[in-house]
Amino acid sequence: MELTTPERILFETEVYEVDDDLKVKKGNVKITESRIMFRSNGNAKLLYISGIQMVEIKKENRWGFLIGGMILLVSSAIMYLLGLEFGVGSFSSALMFFVIPTAFLFISLLLLYWWFVTRSYLLDMHTNFGRKLRIRSKSKEDLYEIANAVELVKMGAVRMLQRKEKAFV
Repeated sequence: MELTTPERILFETEVYEVDDDLKVKKGNVKITESRIMFRSNGNAKLLYISGIQMVEIKKENRWGFLIGGMILLVSSAIMYLLGLEFGVGSFSSALMFFVIPTAFLFISLLLLYWWFVTRSYLLDMHTNFGRKLRIRSKSKEDLYEIANAVELVKMGAVRMLQRKEKAFV
Protein backbone atom coordinates (compact mmCIF):
# COMPACT_ATOMS: atom_id res chain seq x y z
CA MET A 1 0.00 0.00 0.00
CA GLU A 2 1.31 3.44 -0.89
CA LEU A 3 1.00 6.71 1.00
CA THR A 4 -1.24 9.08 -0.95
CA THR A 5 -2.35 12.67 -0.47
CA PRO A 6 -5.08 14.59 -2.24
CA GLU A 7 -2.63 17.37 -3.04
CA ARG A 8 -0.83 17.84 -6.30
CA ILE A 9 2.79 16.68 -6.40
CA LEU A 10 5.03 19.65 -7.21
CA PHE A 11 8.43 17.96 -7.13
CA GLU A 12 9.57 14.35 -7.13
CA THR A 13 13.02 12.77 -7.26
CA GLU A 14 14.86 9.61 -6.32
CA VAL A 15 17.81 9.59 -3.95
CA TYR A 16 20.29 6.83 -3.25
CA GLU A 17 21.98 6.12 0.04
CA VAL A 18 24.84 3.76 0.74
CA ASP A 19 24.43 2.66 4.34
CA ASP A 20 27.18 1.73 6.82
CA ASP A 21 26.76 -1.96 5.99
CA LEU A 22 27.25 -1.15 2.26
CA LYS A 23 23.63 -1.76 1.36
CA VAL A 24 22.29 0.62 -1.25
CA LYS A 25 18.97 2.10 -0.22
CA LYS A 26 16.82 3.77 -2.82
CA GLY A 27 14.37 6.42 -1.72
CA ASN A 28 11.70 8.57 -3.30
CA VAL A 29 11.05 12.17 -2.21
CA LYS A 30 7.76 13.85 -3.13
CA ILE A 31 6.96 17.46 -2.28
CA THR A 32 3.33 18.57 -2.39
CA GLU A 33 1.77 21.95 -1.61
CA SER A 34 2.13 21.41 2.14
CA ARG A 35 4.02 18.16 2.80
CA ILE A 36 7.20 16.24 2.14
CA MET A 37 6.88 12.50 1.71
CA PHE A 38 10.04 10.43 1.93
CA ARG A 39 9.75 6.74 1.16
CA SER A 40 12.65 4.30 1.21
CA ASN A 41 13.04 0.56 1.76
CA GLY A 42 10.18 -0.18 4.14
CA ASN A 43 10.09 3.30 5.71
CA ALA A 44 7.78 6.21 5.02
CA LYS A 45 8.07 9.67 6.55
CA LEU A 46 5.58 12.48 6.19
CA LEU A 47 6.54 16.01 7.23
CA TYR A 48 4.58 19.26 7.01
CA ILE A 49 6.61 21.95 5.30
CA SER A 50 5.22 24.64 7.60
CA GLY A 51 7.00 22.91 10.51
CA ILE A 52 10.46 23.10 8.96
CA GLN A 53 12.64 25.68 10.69
CA MET A 54 16.02 25.12 9.06
CA VAL A 55 17.43 23.30 6.04
CA GLU A 56 21.09 22.30 6.11
CA ILE A 57 23.19 20.61 3.42
CA LYS A 58 26.54 19.23 4.47
CA LYS A 59 29.11 16.76 3.23
CA GLU A 60 29.55 13.69 5.37
CA ASN A 61 33.09 12.49 4.72
CA ARG A 62 33.29 9.58 7.17
CA TRP A 63 36.82 10.52 8.26
CA GLY A 64 36.97 7.66 10.77
CA PHE A 65 37.11 5.06 7.99
CA LEU A 66 39.87 6.99 6.19
CA ILE A 67 41.98 7.53 9.32
CA GLY A 68 41.55 3.93 10.50
CA GLY A 69 42.45 2.59 7.06
CA MET A 70 45.53 4.79 6.79
CA ILE A 71 46.76 3.81 10.28
CA LEU A 72 46.40 0.11 9.51
CA LEU A 73 48.05 0.57 6.10
CA VAL A 74 51.09 2.32 7.60
CA SER A 75 51.27 -0.29 10.39
CA SER A 76 51.26 -3.15 7.91
CA ALA A 77 53.96 -1.46 5.80
CA ILE A 78 56.16 -1.01 8.88
CA MET A 79 55.66 -4.65 9.89
CA TYR A 80 56.55 -5.85 6.36
CA LEU A 81 59.71 -3.71 6.41
CA LEU A 82 60.68 -5.10 9.81
CA GLY A 83 60.12 -8.59 8.42
CA LEU A 84 62.52 -7.84 5.57
CA GLU A 85 65.06 -6.48 8.03
CA PHE A 86 65.00 -9.33 10.56
CA GLY A 87 63.86 -12.21 8.35
CA VAL A 88 61.39 -14.98 9.07
CA GLY A 89 63.02 -17.80 11.01
CA SER A 90 60.35 -19.21 13.31
CA PHE A 91 56.60 -19.59 13.56
CA SER A 92 56.23 -16.56 15.86
CA SER A 93 58.32 -14.34 13.56
CA ALA A 94 56.27 -15.53 10.55
CA LEU A 95 53.13 -14.71 12.48
CA MET A 96 54.49 -11.32 13.51
CA PHE A 97 56.02 -10.25 10.19
CA PHE A 98 53.74 -11.88 7.59
CA VAL A 99 50.31 -13.04 8.85
CA ILE A 100 49.40 -10.03 11.02
CA PRO A 101 50.59 -7.42 8.45
CA THR A 102 48.62 -9.23 5.74
CA ALA A 103 45.48 -9.06 7.90
CA PHE A 104 46.17 -5.37 8.61
CA LEU A 105 46.61 -4.72 4.90
CA PHE A 106 43.35 -6.46 4.00
CA ILE A 107 41.41 -4.62 6.72
CA SER A 108 42.96 -1.27 5.76
CA LEU A 109 42.03 -1.73 2.10
CA LEU A 110 38.50 -2.64 3.16
CA LEU A 111 38.24 0.48 5.35
CA LEU A 112 39.57 2.71 2.57
CA TYR A 113 37.09 1.22 0.10
CA TRP A 114 34.30 1.67 2.66
CA TRP A 115 35.31 5.32 3.11
CA PHE A 116 35.29 5.90 -0.65
CA VAL A 117 31.86 4.31 -1.13
CA THR A 118 30.00 5.79 1.86
CA ARG A 119 30.99 9.44 1.43
CA SER A 120 27.88 11.43 0.62
CA TYR A 121 25.97 14.65 1.07
CA LEU A 122 23.36 15.01 3.79
CA LEU A 123 20.24 17.19 3.81
CA ASP A 124 18.97 17.86 7.33
CA MET A 125 15.55 19.46 7.76
CA HIS A 126 15.08 20.57 11.37
CA THR A 127 11.49 20.91 12.60
CA ASN A 128 9.70 22.81 15.37
CA PHE A 129 10.13 20.21 18.08
CA GLY A 130 13.79 19.37 17.58
CA ARG A 131 13.16 16.47 15.21
CA LYS A 132 14.92 16.23 11.89
CA LEU A 133 14.51 14.47 8.59
CA ARG A 134 17.76 13.31 6.99
CA ILE A 135 18.06 12.61 3.30
CA ARG A 136 21.41 11.30 2.07
CA SER A 137 22.54 11.30 -1.53
CA LYS A 138 25.76 11.03 -3.51
CA SER A 139 24.61 13.92 -5.69
CA LYS A 140 24.66 17.42 -4.21
CA GLU A 141 22.40 18.75 -6.98
CA ASP A 142 19.50 16.47 -6.00
CA LEU A 143 19.63 17.78 -2.45
CA TYR A 144 19.77 21.39 -3.65
CA GLU A 145 16.69 20.76 -5.80
CA ILE A 146 14.83 19.36 -2.79
CA ALA A 147 15.91 22.29 -0.58
CA ASN A 148 14.90 24.84 -3.25
CA ALA A 149 11.52 23.19 -3.71
CA VAL A 150 10.93 23.26 0.06
CA GLU A 151 11.84 26.94 0.21
CA LEU A 152 9.58 27.80 -2.73
CA VAL A 153 6.66 26.06 -1.04
CA LYS A 154 7.45 27.75 2.30
CA MET A 155 7.55 31.19 0.67
CA GLY A 156 4.20 30.59 -0.97
CA ALA A 157 5.59 31.01 -4.47
CA VAL A 158 3.68 27.94 -5.64
CA ARG A 159 0.35 29.33 -4.47
CA MET A 160 1.11 32.71 -6.08
CA LEU A 161 1.85 31.00 -9.40
CA GLN A 162 -1.40 29.04 -9.17
CA ARG A 163 -3.35 32.25 -8.56
CA LYS A 164 -1.68 33.92 -11.56
CA GLU A 165 -2.52 30.91 -13.76
CA LYS A 166 -6.16 31.05 -12.69
CA ALA A 167 -6.28 34.81 -13.40
CA PHE A 168 -5.09 34.28 -16.97
CA VAL A 169 -7.58 31.48 -17.69
